[in-house]
Amino acid sequence: MLPEGFRFEWFVDGPALYLGNEVVATASPANYDPDPPWRLCMNPDRQERRTVFRRNQDEAERYMAAWARKWQDRLREQNPVNPMSCYAGLNVAGAQQAEYPRRRKRRG
Repeated sequence: MLPEGFRFEWFVDGPALYLGNEVVATASPANYDPDPPWRLCMNPDRQERRTVFRRNQDEAERYMAAWARKWQDRLREQNPVNPMSCYAGLNVAGAQQAEYPRRRKRRG
């Protein structure tokens, strides 16, 4: 059972754990073998990603649900209210106006 506000949705090639509109964990097959292990990537503070492996998709989803129950308070603190807030510290206008030197043509 997931805590309030969390949900699973399909993301690329496996389930993803969402908090609101943000992906906080994903699971996918680790390779293309017939019965591959599943790789889980969890990123609660958007700095360090933690990777765990489980035998199948069911175990992966159970692990992500347990992880969400354990870390839900921290995940809620880190979850931005505004989805564009991840760009808050960037000077996007400055990057668009920047001038870059032209490359010289090679001789010969």
